[in-house]
Amino acid sequence: MGHCCKDASCVKACPQNCIHPAPGEPGFETAETLHIDARSCIDCTACVDACPASAIKPEGALTIAENRYAVRSREFFAPKPVFLGPAPQRASFEQPLGSPYDRLRIAVIGSGPAALYTVRELLRRSSSVRVTVFEQHGEIGGLLRRAVSRDHAEIRDMIRLFEVPFKDDRVEIVFNTEVGIDVSVADLRTSFDAVVLASGALEPRKIGFADTMRRVGVYEAKDILFAENCGLSDPLSHGPIGPKCVVVGAGNVALDVVRHVSRIRAGAARGEMVTDLVVLSRSAPERTSFTPSALYELLDLEDIEVLLDGAGTAVNARATSPLLRDISKLPTVDISDDGNLSKVYRGKLRVILSFGNDVTNIEGTSLGELAVVTASGRRLIANSVICAAGFTTKEIDGIPVSENGAVLNRRGKVVSRETGEPLERLYVVGWAKRGATGGVGDNRVCATETVAQLAADLAADRPHPTPTCLI
Repeated sequence: MGHCCKDASCVKACPQNCIHPAPGEPGFETAETLHIDARSCIDCTACVDACPASAIKPEGALTIAENRYAVRSREFFAPKPVFLGPAPQRASFEQPLGSPYDRLRIAVIGSGPAALYTVRELLRRSSSVRVTVFEQHGEIGGLLRRAVSRDHAEIRDMIRLFEVPFKDDRVEIVFNTEVGIDVSVADLRTSFDAVVLASGALEPRKIGFADTMRRVGVYEAKDILFAENCGLSDPLSHGPIGPKCVVVGAGNVALDVVRHVSRIRAGAARGEMVTDLVVLSRSAPERTSFTPSALYELLDLEDIEVLLDGAGTAVNARATSPLLRDISKLPTVDISDDGNLSKVYRGKLRVILSFGNDVTNIEGTSLGELAVVTASGRRLIANSVICAAGFTTKEIDGIPVSENGAVLNRRGKVVSRETGEPLERLYVVGWAKRGATGGVGDNRVCATETVAQLAADLAADRPHPTPTCLI
């Protein structure tokens, strides 16, 4: 199903080895979802019980809209031979986290999905470890609680996974404490045997000049989604955003915002109702940032008409990718001439996907509107602009961040910007490690790799110095 989180717990549960790509197999890291091979599945339902996102259904129970996921699974396995029987089990040894007598103290920064899987892995490898989680807000869950759209109830329900590891008596949570402000990374490195950054990537990428975000009518997508999820005042409720609105960026967050606009549009006054919402993707269609399931969910909405900008980068209609084939079939409109944007209410919200637009600035016009300027010289006039151009890791003293917004690291070990050498007992996981890519379940494999590095380093570095107590 489209809300598969790639946690991959189902892979281990399947007695027939019919769920692929599995962790470690080619294509796992880039796959949007895992697939079940119906040719070898024995319908034992073991994977259903193991799936944390409730994403697995029997094919006979799928709705018409959900049938596309069964088609995608069949297409995934079509060129592959049927595998009958369980996968060969190879003996493996996982490095424990010290000895039961070590009483290791590990600090984890952040309490979102990356921290969840990190804490689980730490507890699994040691019965005596003590984990302290530093959370800047008053509740755990991170982006899973604050940024995942309410449209994705199955993913949001994964918050229940936090209950077991975070309530373990080996784990302490320090709320309302921001690392870098209330306590420094240097202090944590002195006080703990190791520090794991699981703080994610939440800083919006900058667009244009420094004053862009201060312009009236320019909003951040994360502010809109945070407000919706946390019961705060919706930034869009402060004034009309229509009739023309541009979303800069075309990832899943951008499409979540489109659905949000669709919902609030129903209650807007007729003259303020959004009629046209242009979604600008920097990438070409072959490198879409949104997932197929995110687009399909949009196409299934009754009050939205999805179109393709004919003046943007063209879609190859002969592409073999099912997603590209579906995009190429969208009706086309040319928005190079601003007159093609609706002037009056037409009924459905027109959502226009436009590819190959590198936005360089957002300017004000003499008529009080906004002009979104691209590197190719296009100027798209709108009443409002919503920025969803991706996220970077927040700068923290002592943490080197690369140009792509991720912490400099080697398989989870943070490395020096100057020397490239690992910084002692400083690790990273999640979006802070690999950039703002991947869903909740991707953090499981990511955390396993980082904790394995941590365990190996501690084993090679005994005896440990006695840490001083900070808390």
